[in-house]
Amino acid sequence: KTKTGICLLQDGNQEPFKVRLHLAKDILTIQEQDVICVSGEPFYSGERTITIRRQTVGGFGLSIKGGAEHNIPVVISKISKEQRAELSGLLFIGDAILQINGINVRKCRHEEVVQVLRNAGEEVTLTVSFLKRAPAFLKLPLNEDCACAPSDQSSGTSSPLCDSGLHLNYHPNNTDTLSCSSWPASPGLRWEKRWCDLRLIPLLHSRFSQYLPGSDLCRQNAFQVIAVDGVCSGIIQCLSAEDCIDWLQAIASNISNLTKHNIKKINRNFPVNQQV
Repeated sequence: KTKTGICLLQDGNQEPFKVRLHLAKDILTIQEQDVICVSGEPFYSGERTITIRRQTVGGFGLSIKGGAEHNIPVVISKISKEQRAELSGLLFIGDAILQINGINVRKCRHEEVVQVLRNAGEEVTLTVSFLKRAPAFLKLPLNEDCACAPSDQSSGTSSPLCDSGLHLNYHPNNTDTLSCSSWPASPGLRWEKRWCDLRLIPLLHSRFSQYLPGSDLCRQNAFQVIAVDGVCSGIIQCLSAEDCIDWLQAIASNISNLTKHNIKKINRNFPVNQQV
């Protein structure tokens, strides 16, 4: 039996993050989203450098959240449709900004990064890295879950937990028009967000449990699968108890079928009175 679906994965002390499970007859694959280069050079994941130009209306076309004051990176939280950042096809919501025009901003406060972007000129080169596990603050909508004024107000101050778009302001000296010739230079390179294998759990002789280790407390919507060599899936959280039961039944069925098949193979080498 095969099965594919979206779940959450609790791995260690980190906040649960979205994963995709794919169940085959002999293996459970756990996948996470990553940004990879799909053309122009070999498979690659990691830092990317992108150059975009400021438009007369909409500026660079992106907003940010986060900052060192909250021990979280500055992350692209919005990408405006039909703006430079979106049209480049090289930036994604969830990209952490590492450098701006060669300036290291990994440990900068939110307001410092906003100022660097605002003063970056008509063209900015960003070094970014996609966060596979998006921070919870990306889910906070502007002016709803946090008390701060919109940062595009000239007298307002920006907040690391709200979308800051100070660098999107109108620049009267910028007369650049939207043309293909002014898009970022990326000869032959194409980046996409894809599901990539995070963990492979062989099902032969594996076991699974809904119980918290060392207790009789049963999780209603979660379970973990442990391979015979000790490799653990981590705590897989399903969207509902029914979904959890479906996954457990499918995994149990595949483990049972593998066990029966393996026993048949072993028994071929023994007489009937010595077979399992």
